[in-house]
Amino acid sequence: MLQQINFAFARTHKRRQMLIALTLLTSTPLAGIPVSSTLAQEYPGPLVVSRIVYFNDTNPARIGEGYPTIFNDPNVSGIQGNVFLDSFRIEPGSPLVGEVYLTNETRGVLTTSFSSKSEGSLHLSVDGHFLTYMGYAAPAGAEGVSNSETTGATLSTNTLPLYDRAVALIGVNGQELLTREINAFSGDNPRGAITVDGHEFYMVGNADSSLNSNGSGPGTTIGVRLGMPGSPLSTQLGTYVAADRPDESAKQHIKDNNWRGIEIFNNNLYISKGSGGNGDDGIFQVVNGTGTGLPTAGTNNTIVQLIGNQATNPATGASSPLTPFGFFFANPTTLYVADEGNATITTTDDYGNSVTSLVSDPLAGLQKWVLIDKVWHLEYVLQAGLHLNEPENIVGYPVATYTTGLRNLTGSVNGDGTVSIFAITAQTSSIAGGEPDPTKLVMITDVLAATSLPAKDERRDHRDRDDDGHYGSVERFVTLQTSRAGEVFRGVAFAPKL
Repeated sequence: MLQQINFAFARTHKRRQMLIALTLLTSTPLAGIPVSSTLAQEYPGPLVVSRIVYFNDTNPARIGEGYPTIFNDPNVSGIQGNVFLDSFRIEPGSPLVGEVYLTNETRGVLTTSFSSKSEGSLHLSVDGHFLTYMGYAAPAGAEGVSNSETTGATLSTNTLPLYDRAVALIGVNGQELLTREINAFSGDNPRGAITVDGHEFYMVGNADSSLNSNGSGPGTTIGVRLGMPGSPLSTQLGTYVAADRPDESAKQHIKDNNWRGIEIFNNNLYISKGSGGNGDDGIFQVVNGTGTGLPTAGTNNTIVQLIGNQATNPATGASSPLTPFGFFFANPTTLYVADEGNATITTTDDYGNSVTSLVSDPLAGLQKWVLIDKVWHLEYVLQAGLHLNEPENIVGYPVATYTTGLRNLTGSVNGDGTVSIFAITAQTSSIAGGEPDPTKLVMITDVLAATSLPAKDERRDHRDRDDDGHYGSVERFVTLQTSRAGEVFRGVAFAPKL
């Protein structure tokens, strides 16, 4: 049903005067949905998943090219898809119990590049009242938007059309405030945004290496950024230069800021990097230049690497074995990191037959890191139940897809000494490296105090491989939802509450 919803914050603030009545297509509110009573633990709330839906390319040059093979066209650099937020109970195969449609042209468009695996993260605010999502103010079906400049950038390469990035702040009942960002991540992907209480946005994205009009590089549009609801301008909180990369030029160092994930824990800001050949891959903290706590604009903030490797070893040319994405702090000394894995796909052999070549990656999946004497140590990697590198056929999708690891995630620390992690899978296939492949929402429960994986149980492993509906066991992933052909899951968070 079509509802007129007035956006209202929980407490008075002068910036609230910027809020207006917005029209959204929504069904059941995101909060107040009961979690399955069959689960042993209680979770913060039902899960919300960002779902991107394919929209036909509007470029006249693509007439006759169909989904999903259109993504094999080297001239196609992304097609904007519609964005939905779906709410599910925490149980395998739960029916859809709530939906919010973010792509709504009546009050301002928000879309996401359908084939961009790195976009679409979803974050619950620190106070638990809001969700945040970052995309583009661009129409569905538009092509190449992720490479477009924004209206507030001053790059020498500015070409039309220009598309601003945008952040959606979503409240408990699906009400939304959309803020255009005119000087953030111009020329490249916005990845995610998070807020403490709806007063601000902390943002991360990729870094375009085009030059400013003065030849200095796009230094004002990249990096970790701070913005405000209703304000089109954001400011840098800091940029990172990989000092261990003497082979990089000043222009290449711009791409050191190819950020993926973002989280706030214990009033500190953390980010991740796991793609691109420049800089360092790993988990980083954005350290406040004036003291402790969250960084503020206009200060001498620094970005410090906590975990990681060089993205490319300058001596050997080898890529980093770590490809981190989302992450979750269970406590100050325990960190879970989603790793998408390293995988390659070849499409045909000498006889024209489809051939799949995959890399067995021991770090793919969910990594558990523990802080000991101020140094982070990798304890183990959770992979059971992901069926890594095994072919899976999805109804309506023309080729087999393969799970290679995980991307975005969220988590919950339970009262019985366990931690439950909910994540979106990374997929690959013979179509454009798996860019349009359907993805899965998976769940695993880990013993917080464990420092090693339990001994392998061949009988349980065989049973659970045939029945992923068995979700009572610990240390094994269970599939909760699988997206359909023409749709991809990208982000996951708990639903906001009043």
